[in-house]
Amino acid sequence: MLIGVIEAEQAERDQHADYARIDDAIRLAEQNIAVLESRQLEPHETRKKWLAIRDRTILAIREARGNMIKRANEAKETRSRMIETFFRDVPSPHEFSSTLQDVPTKGLLDYLHYLIRVGDVARVRCIRVTFKTRSDHDRYDVTFEKMMAQFALGGFEERLTRICRLADEVDAALAGIFAAHISTNRLQQLAVCTDYPARQTQDNLAA
Repeated sequence: MLIGVIEAEQAERDQHADYARIDDAIRLAEQNIAVLESRQLEPHETRKKWLAIRDRTILAIREARGNMIKRANEAKETRSRMIETFFRDVPSPHEFSSTLQDVPTKGLLDYLHYLIRVGDVARVRCIRVTFKTRSDHDRYDVTFEKMMAQFALGGFEERLTRICRLADEVDAALAGIFAAHISTNRLQQLAVCTDYPARQTQDNLAA
């Protein structure tokens, strides 16, 4: 858990530094893959060398990526703990809680938006409690939690969000580069397999 603004600021700086290291490794992998594809090797040889590029890249970024994931998890834990602390001693108006039972889950978000604007902490807490009891709350979890965190944490939430987002962007970039190459390679192999009967027939006729 990140304790205090100073620790969170350091975590964000470290997150950016590791992101830059991983980005450099990804760019190098992209260059190596481009060179590999330009050589037009046999499929099995291409795959062998591609796997070597992938393994080198994973090894090079393993520690930095692990640190980024750890910071992101700490940021999420910090967010949850701070929200719980924020609402811990806030009383819940019982009559208001009763009126929320007939409000659709999506309507709770609209209501929450209004209460946040007017700064009604007690009623915001009521909506939070009611929202968690809804069977379909998972459809709105991302939006709801974002609104709740911004209300309870203020500007501190933006820093926590950036720490988490950088970790997500790294994983997306890694998945993108290697998944894209796998898809292209499979299409090329399929084309070769599809074309094989036609080429075989032509060879037989020529013979």
